[in-house]
Amino acid sequence: MKYQIKGDYLIIEINDDFVGMSVEQFFNYFHLSRKTIHLLKQNKQYALNNNFVTSNTLLKQGDSLKVLAFDQGIDYQFQSYPLTVVYEDDFILIVNKPINTAIYPEDKNGLNTLCNYVANYYLETNQYIPVRHIHRLDKDTTGLVMFCKCAFLQPKLDIMMANKEIKRTYLAIVDGIVKKDLIINKPISRDRHQNRMRTSNNGKKAVTKVHVLKRSFPSNYTVVKCDLQTGRKHQIRVHLSSINHPLLSDPLYGTNSKLINRVALHGYKLEFNHPFFNQKITVFADIPDDMKFIGKIDLQ
Repeated sequence: MKYQIKGDYLIIEINDDFVGMSVEQFFNYFHLSRKTIHLLKQNKQYALNNNFVTSNTLLKQGDSLKVLAFDQGIDYQFQSYPLTVVYEDDFILIVNKPINTAIYPEDKNGLNTLCNYVANYYLETNQYIPVRHIHRLDKDTTGLVMFCKCAFLQPKLDIMMANKEIKRTYLAIVDGIVKKDLIINKPISRDRHQNRMRTSNNGKKAVTKVHVLKRSFPSNYTVVKCDLQTGRKHQIRVHLSSINHPLLSDPLYGTNSKLINRVALHGYKLEFNHPFFNQKITVFADIPDDMKFIGKIDLQ
Protein backbone atom coordinates (compact mmCIF):
# COMPACT_ATOMS: atom_id res chain seq x y z
CA MET A 1 0.00 0.00 0.00
CA LYS A 2 1.47 3.34 -1.06
CA TYR A 3 1.49 6.08 1.53
CA GLN A 4 2.92 9.41 2.63
CA ILE A 5 3.33 10.90 6.08
CA LYS A 6 2.66 14.60 6.49
CA GLY A 7 2.92 15.80 10.06
CA ASP A 8 0.54 13.71 12.17
CA TYR A 9 -1.41 12.52 9.13
CA LEU A 10 -1.09 9.38 7.05
CA ILE A 11 -2.06 9.68 3.38
CA ILE A 12 -2.97 6.30 1.91
CA GLU A 13 -3.49 5.42 -1.74
CA ILE A 14 -6.37 2.95 -1.90
CA ASN A 15 -5.50 -0.30 -3.67
CA ASP A 16 -7.44 -3.42 -4.68
CA ASP A 17 -7.54 -4.73 -1.09
CA PHE A 18 -9.87 -1.91 -0.01
CA VAL A 19 -11.83 -1.00 -3.14
CA GLY A 20 -15.56 -1.13 -2.38
CA MET A 21 -15.12 -0.68 1.37
CA SER A 22 -16.69 2.33 3.02
CA VAL A 23 -14.44 4.69 4.94
CA GLU A 24 -15.85 3.28 8.19
CA GLN A 25 -15.22 -0.30 7.06
CA PHE A 26 -11.64 0.70 6.32
CA PHE A 27 -11.32 2.03 9.88
CA ASN A 28 -12.90 -1.16 11.23
CA TYR A 29 -10.43 -3.26 9.24
CA PHE A 30 -7.68 -1.66 11.31
CA HIS A 31 -9.75 -2.25 14.47
CA LEU A 32 -10.12 1.39 15.46
CA SER A 33 -12.37 1.75 18.48
CA ARG A 34 -15.84 3.27 18.21
CA LYS A 35 -14.58 6.21 20.24
CA THR A 36 -11.65 6.81 17.90
CA ILE A 37 -13.87 6.61 14.81
CA HIS A 38 -16.38 8.98 16.43
CA LEU A 39 -13.64 11.52 17.17
CA LEU A 40 -12.25 11.28 13.63
CA LYS A 41 -15.74 12.08 12.33
CA GLN A 42 -16.54 14.75 14.89
CA ASN A 43 -13.25 16.59 14.43
CA LYS A 44 -13.10 16.01 10.67
CA GLN A 45 -9.70 14.40 11.04
CA TYR A 46 -9.87 12.46 7.82
CA ALA A 47 -10.42 13.41 4.19
CA LEU A 48 -10.99 11.54 0.96
CA ASN A 49 -9.36 13.18 -2.06
CA ASN A 50 -8.90 16.33 0.07
CA ASN A 51 -12.58 16.53 1.00
CA PHE A 52 -14.34 15.54 4.21
CA VAL A 53 -16.93 12.89 3.38
CA THR A 54 -19.40 10.78 5.32
CA SER A 55 -18.03 7.56 6.74
CA ASN A 56 -20.29 5.46 4.48
CA THR A 57 -18.61 6.81 1.34
CA LEU A 58 -17.18 3.95 -0.72
CA LEU A 59 -13.49 3.79 -1.58
CA LYS A 60 -12.32 3.55 -5.19
CA GLN A 61 -9.04 2.46 -6.77
CA GLY A 62 -6.46 5.25 -6.49
CA ASP A 63 -8.42 7.30 -3.94
CA SER A 64 -6.32 9.28 -1.48
CA LEU A 65 -7.43 8.82 2.12
CA LYS A 66 -5.87 11.19 4.63
CA VAL A 67 -6.32 10.33 8.31
CA LEU A 68 -4.88 11.50 11.63
CA ALA A 69 -2.57 8.63 12.54
CA PHE A 70 0.26 9.73 14.82
CA ASP A 71 0.33 11.00 18.39
CA GLN A 72 2.91 13.49 19.56
CA GLY A 73 5.12 13.49 22.63
CA ILE A 74 7.66 11.07 24.09
CA ASP A 75 6.12 9.96 27.38
CA TYR A 76 9.00 8.31 29.26
CA GLN A 77 12.20 9.70 30.70
CA PHE A 78 15.10 9.64 28.23
CA GLN A 79 17.99 7.38 29.17
CA SER A 80 20.99 6.74 26.96
CA TYR A 81 21.73 3.09 26.23
CA PRO A 82 23.35 1.23 23.29
CA LEU A 83 19.99 -0.10 22.13
CA THR A 84 20.04 -2.86 19.50
CA VAL A 85 17.45 -2.08 16.84
CA VAL A 86 16.61 -5.22 14.87
CA TYR A 87 13.87 -3.84 12.60
CA GLU A 88 12.32 -0.45 11.94
CA ASP A 89 9.96 1.21 9.50
CA ASP A 90 7.56 4.16 9.77
CA PHE A 91 5.11 2.10 11.83
CA ILE A 92 7.00 -0.53 13.83
CA LEU A 93 10.18 -0.72 15.89
CA ILE A 94 11.63 -4.03 17.11
CA VAL A 95 14.53 -4.08 19.56
CA ASN A 96 16.54 -6.72 21.41
CA LYS A 97 15.87 -6.40 25.14
CA PRO A 98 19.02 -6.78 27.24
CA ILE A 99 19.45 -8.88 30.38
CA ASN A 100 17.95 -7.70 33.67
CA THR A 101 15.77 -5.03 32.10
CA ALA A 102 12.09 -4.43 32.81
CA ILE A 103 9.88 -3.34 29.92
CA TYR A 104 8.57 -0.21 31.65
CA PRO A 105 9.01 1.58 35.00
CA GLU A 106 6.45 1.63 37.79
CA ASP A 107 5.72 5.28 36.96
CA LYS A 108 6.58 7.60 34.08
CA ASN A 109 9.45 9.16 36.06
CA GLY A 110 11.22 5.83 36.55
CA LEU A 111 14.44 4.81 34.80
CA ASN A 112 16.49 1.77 33.73
CA THR A 113 13.79 0.13 31.60
CA LEU A 114 13.44 -0.67 27.92
CA CYS A 115 10.87 2.12 27.49
CA ASN A 116 13.45 4.63 28.75
CA TYR A 117 16.00 3.38 26.23
CA VAL A 118 13.46 3.49 23.38
CA ALA A 119 12.42 7.00 24.44
CA ASN A 120 16.04 8.12 24.13
CA TYR A 121 16.31 6.43 20.73
CA TYR A 122 13.22 8.30 19.53
CA LEU A 123 14.70 11.55 20.79
CA GLU A 124 18.02 10.96 19.04
CA THR A 125 16.29 10.05 15.77
CA ASN A 126 13.84 12.99 15.90
CA GLN A 127 10.77 10.85 16.39
CA TYR A 128 8.58 12.69 18.90
CA ILE A 129 6.05 9.94 19.48
CA PRO A 130 4.82 7.99 22.51
CA VAL A 131 6.57 4.75 23.45
CA ARG A 132 4.06 1.90 22.96
CA HIS A 133 5.11 -1.74 23.42
CA ILE A 134 2.90 -4.43 21.85
CA HIS A 135 3.95 -7.27 24.17
CA ARG A 136 6.19 -7.90 27.17
CA LEU A 137 9.02 -10.09 28.36
CA ASP A 138 9.94 -10.91 31.94
CA LYS A 139 12.77 -8.83 33.39
CA ASP A 140 15.31 -11.67 33.18
CA THR A 141 14.23 -12.79 29.70
CA THR A 142 16.17 -11.37 26.78
CA GLY A 143 15.02 -10.99 23.21
CA LEU A 144 12.76 -9.26 20.74
CA VAL A 145 10.16 -6.69 21.78
CA MET A 146 7.90 -4.89 19.31
CA PHE A 147 6.88 -1.24 19.65
CA CYS A 148 4.19 0.53 17.60
CA LYS A 149 5.04 4.00 16.33
CA CYS A 150 1.66 4.76 14.74
CA ALA A 151 -1.49 5.19 16.84
CA PHE A 152 -3.67 4.32 13.83
CA LEU A 153 -1.96 0.94 13.49
CA GLN A 154 -1.73 -0.02 17.16
CA PRO A 155 -5.22 -1.57 17.53
CA LYS A 156 -4.51 -3.83 14.54
CA LEU A 157 -1.19 -4.97 16.06
CA ASP A 158 -2.86 -5.55 19.43
CA ILE A 159 -5.44 -7.80 17.78
CA MET A 160 -2.76 -9.62 15.82
CA MET A 161 -0.84 -10.30 19.04
CA ALA A 162 -3.99 -11.47 20.84
CA ASN A 163 -4.87 -13.78 17.93
CA LYS A 164 -1.30 -15.18 17.75
CA GLU A 165 -0.80 -13.74 14.28
CA ILE A 166 2.55 -12.47 15.54
CA LYS A 167 4.49 -15.67 16.10
CA ARG A 168 7.04 -15.61 18.92
CA THR A 169 9.73 -18.27 19.17
CA TYR A 170 12.00 -18.71 22.18
CA LEU A 171 15.26 -20.44 22.92
CA ALA A 172 15.35 -22.09 26.35
CA ILE A 173 17.88 -24.16 28.25
CA VAL A 174 16.27 -26.59 30.65
CA ASP A 175 17.39 -28.91 33.39
CA GLY A 176 17.68 -32.57 32.47
CA ILE A 177 17.47 -34.43 29.18
CA VAL A 178 14.29 -33.92 27.14
CA LYS A 179 13.93 -37.16 25.20
CA LYS A 180 11.76 -36.00 22.29
CA ASP A 181 9.80 -33.13 20.77
CA LEU A 182 6.44 -32.58 22.39
CA ILE A 183 3.41 -30.35 22.69
CA ILE A 184 2.51 -29.27 26.23
CA ASN A 185 -1.22 -28.63 26.46
CA LYS A 186 -1.97 -27.72 30.08
CA PRO A 187 -4.21 -24.87 31.26
CA ILE A 188 -2.51 -22.21 33.40
CA SER A 189 -3.90 -20.16 36.28
CA ARG A 190 -2.57 -18.01 39.08
CA ASP A 191 -1.33 -19.88 42.15
CA ARG A 192 -3.53 -18.76 45.04
CA HIS A 193 -0.88 -19.63 47.63
CA GLN A 194 2.26 -18.19 46.01
CA ASN A 195 3.09 -15.22 43.78
CA ARG A 196 3.42 -17.26 40.61
CA MET A 197 1.47 -19.22 38.00
CA ARG A 198 0.70 -22.96 37.86
CA THR A 199 -0.92 -25.58 35.67
CA SER A 200 -4.54 -26.18 36.64
CA ASN A 201 -7.57 -27.85 35.10
CA ASN A 202 -9.49 -24.68 35.92
CA GLY A 203 -6.96 -22.41 34.22
CA LYS A 204 -6.89 -20.77 30.80
CA LYS A 205 -5.89 -22.80 27.76
CA ALA A 206 -2.13 -22.84 27.22
CA VAL A 207 -0.21 -24.68 24.50
CA THR A 208 3.56 -24.74 23.97
CA LYS A 209 5.36 -26.62 21.19
CA VAL A 210 8.81 -27.83 22.29
CA HIS A 211 11.50 -28.86 19.80
CA VAL A 212 14.81 -30.32 21.01
CA LEU A 213 17.89 -28.64 19.53
CA LYS A 214 20.73 -30.09 21.60
CA ARG A 215 21.24 -32.44 24.52
CA SER A 216 24.25 -32.23 26.82
CA PHE A 217 24.55 -35.45 28.78
CA PRO A 218 27.67 -34.50 30.78
CA SER A 219 26.09 -31.24 31.97
CA ASN A 220 22.55 -32.67 32.09
CA TYR A 221 20.76 -29.92 30.18
CA THR A 222 18.75 -29.64 26.97
CA VAL A 223 18.48 -26.72 24.58
CA VAL A 224 14.95 -26.40 23.22
CA LYS A 225 13.02 -24.16 20.88
CA CYS A 226 9.58 -23.14 22.17
CA ASP A 227 6.72 -21.91 19.98
CA LEU A 228 3.86 -20.26 21.84
CA GLN A 229 0.41 -21.23 20.62
CA THR A 230 -1.11 -19.14 23.41
CA GLY A 231 0.25 -16.29 25.49
CA ARG A 232 -0.18 -16.90 29.22
CA LYS A 233 1.98 -15.30 31.86
CA HIS A 234 5.17 -17.34 32.49
CA GLN A 235 3.80 -19.93 30.04
CA ILE A 236 7.12 -21.45 28.94
CA ARG A 237 8.50 -21.47 32.47
CA VAL A 238 5.38 -23.07 33.95
CA HIS A 239 4.97 -25.65 31.19
CA LEU A 240 8.57 -26.85 31.20
CA SER A 241 8.58 -27.03 34.98
CA SER A 242 5.37 -29.09 34.83
CA ILE A 243 7.21 -31.85 32.92
CA ASN A 244 10.13 -31.74 35.38
CA HIS A 245 12.42 -29.79 33.04
CA PRO A 246 12.45 -26.27 34.51
CA LEU A 247 14.53 -23.56 32.89
CA LEU A 248 18.03 -23.24 34.29
CA SER A 249 18.25 -20.73 37.16
CA ASP A 250 14.51 -20.10 37.31
CA PRO A 251 13.91 -18.86 40.88
CA LEU A 252 10.15 -19.44 40.74
CA TYR A 253 9.81 -22.76 38.99
CA GLY A 254 13.25 -24.36 39.27
CA THR A 255 16.59 -23.99 41.04
CA ASN A 256 19.83 -22.10 40.54
CA SER A 257 22.39 -23.40 38.06
CA LYS A 258 26.15 -22.96 37.90
CA LEU A 259 25.85 -22.55 34.13
CA ILE A 260 23.92 -19.27 34.12
CA ASN A 261 22.84 -16.73 36.73
CA ARG A 262 19.43 -15.78 35.29
CA VAL A 263 16.48 -17.53 33.71
CA ALA A 264 17.80 -19.22 30.56
CA LEU A 265 15.18 -17.88 28.16
CA HIS A 266 15.60 -15.76 25.03
CA GLY A 267 12.97 -14.54 22.57
CA TYR A 268 14.98 -14.93 19.40
CA LYS A 269 12.43 -14.78 16.54
CA LEU A 270 9.31 -12.81 15.56
CA GLU A 271 7.26 -13.62 12.47
CA PHE A 272 4.25 -11.66 11.25
CA ASN A 273 2.47 -10.36 8.20
CA HIS A 274 2.97 -6.60 8.21
CA PRO A 275 -0.47 -5.07 8.75
CA PHE A 276 0.24 -2.15 6.44
CA PHE A 277 2.61 -3.48 3.78
CA ASN A 278 1.02 -6.96 3.69
CA GLN A 279 4.48 -8.56 3.56
CA LYS A 280 5.85 -11.34 5.73
CA ILE A 281 8.43 -10.04 8.19
CA THR A 282 10.80 -12.37 10.06
CA VAL A 283 13.39 -10.98 12.46
CA PHE A 284 15.98 -12.63 14.69
CA ALA A 285 17.85 -11.57 17.82
CA ASP A 286 21.41 -12.68 18.50
CA ILE A 287 21.90 -15.14 21.33
CA PRO A 288 23.11 -13.24 24.42
CA ASP A 289 26.62 -13.89 25.69
CA ASP A 290 25.52 -15.79 28.79
CA MET A 291 23.67 -18.36 26.64
CA LYS A 292 26.36 -18.85 23.99
CA PHE A 293 27.82 -21.80 25.84
CA ILE A 294 25.14 -23.87 24.10
CA GLY A 295 27.37 -24.12 21.02
CA LYS A 296 26.61 -23.59 17.37
CA ILE A 297 22.93 -24.22 16.59
CA ASP A 298 21.01 -23.35 13.45
CA LEU A 299 18.08 -21.49 14.96
CA GLN A 300 16.47 -20.53 11.66
